[in-house]
Amino acid sequence: MNSKQVLAAVSVVVLVVILVYPSVSTGTVSVSVSSSRIEKADHVYLIVGSVWAHPQGQANSSGWRLISNQTDKIDLVTLENSSRLLATGQIPAGAYDSIRIEVSNVTWVFNKTTSVVGIASPEIDGSLDFNVGAGKASSILITLYGQQETIANSPYFTGTMNATLTE
Repeated sequence: MNSKQVLAAVSVVVLVVILVYPSVSTGTVSVSVSSSRIEKADHVYLIVGSVWAHPQGQANSSGWRLISNQTDKIDLVTLENSSRLLATGQIPAGAYDSIRIEVSNVTWVFNKTTSVVGIASPEIDGSLDFNVGAGKASSILITLYGQQETIANSPYFTGTMNATLTE
């Protein structure tokens, strides 16, 4: 083989690796959402933005992997006895320890009174140890809990989450 043939062969191998490697080194994660009972609320509407997963062994402030950045409006009260798909995305294969959602625009409805409330924290995290396999699918159910609190004489939504693997 001359040098041009070697270079061509190496180029083909590199191209195949570039095209094939991402599909075999990532897994699909589907995240569904449900809610627990929320006191003193007829509806609690909120916008869910990005959904993230956190790799094990990294500091909580770094390393988050984006599952989806699709915006979705949900009503926590209607999800008390049901669940629905919130996000699906590809993330690198590996071990993860947390799920995070970003929320905004919370509207609280109670006794025919509608109030736009602040958000105590726009990021709601839930601990969950799970593995994403290359070319495999993982399903996660997050159950959101929320309550309205008064902080500095203003109403705020305080949210927490429980995450479970539903494979």
